[in-house]
Amino acid sequence: MSEPDPFASPYHQVHLPGEPKAPLPPGHGWPAPMPSADGRDVPLPRPATITGAFWSWIAGSVLVVLVLPGLMYTGLDLLAADIERDSVAQGDPVTPTGASFIARFVPVMVLFGFAVLSVPYVIAAFKLRSGRNWARVLLAVLGGFGVVFALLVLLMFASGDMPYVHWGVGFGWSLAHLAACLLGLVTMFLPPSNAYVSR
Repeated sequence: MSEPDPFASPYHQVHLPGEPKAPLPPGHGWPAPMPSADGRDVPLPRPATITGAFWSWIAGSVLVVLVLPGLMYTGLDLLAADIERDSVAQGDPVTPTGASFIARFVPVMVLFGFAVLSVPYVIAAFKLRSGRNWARVLLAVLGGFGVVFALLVLLMFASGDMPYVHWGVGFGWSLAHLAACLLGLVTMFLPPSNAYVSR
């Protein structure tokens, strides 16, 4: 009975006498199989347009979740006075202490409310980075709501409906949020983004 060659290549199957010859598994042997010629196995590099869109959506979420409640904290006394005035107009007046407590609680409620609403934005932004087309469609719909929201808040600050935030600061915040939404919408539909998402 012949012995197997101890110097044989490990990439070639050796059959002992009497052994059934099974077919070689795919990819067995040397050299390794070449990648397919159409390039579908080669991942495309992430274009700068997708990276820009991702950071635009993240920036828009941060502006709404953190910066807007922070702006409300800059005018707590004016917010408390506004709450006290509204309570008197509604026939159920609150004390200045109660109005001050409510004023400190309102930005926290705004923060948690917008944090919940921003979850789909953040998840879709990360999925967009991975090249998911459904995330781009979802962000296009949500981005439309973001643009409308930014325009409404812009009008509120311009008309003085939010006196507890300086109108100039609020106007600048609205423009920044509007720019983040528009930049995210535009960059994720540019030709490099289209090629990356539809690969």
